[in-house]
Amino acid sequence: MLNSYEELVETTISATTDIEDFQNIQVGQGGTYEHALFTRSGEKVATTSGGYKILYQRESDNQFMAYLTNEVVFEDGSGTIRVAGWIDLGSLLSGDWAYYPSVGTSGRYLGQTGFMAWRPYDLGKVEGADVKLIMFAAAE
Repeated sequence: MLNSYEELVETTISATTDIEDFQNIQVGQGGTYEHALFTRSGEKVATTSGGYKILYQRESDNQFMAYLTNEVVFEDGSGTIRVAGWIDLGSLLSGDWAYYPSVGTSGRYLGQTGFMAWRPYDLGKVEGADVKLIMFAAAE
């Protein structure tokens, strides 16, 4: 069974960050957030909450790497998904998609694996993002 949400729009409910200037990111900075996920037609699908912390600057290309954790709770009560993975901030600042491994933690998603793809409109300047959430059937 495939659970696919491929054209979602993310809006911010609340967010905190100690990054004052996205052109001057520092190791140790981070933040927390709560977002809502909607279909393009405006139906609320889920709420997400989590955080991220910049842990190091990659030597090969000087990009800052952060670790993200995120919980997705579906509006219809069908279950939850845990998302966690590394963020290459340089890719996000240039408009690329970030892909994070995901695992179902309750309800119809329990035991499923997949990914969440996230692309902010203009990180640090414009609220919102495009989101894809794909979960694959658990092995029997």
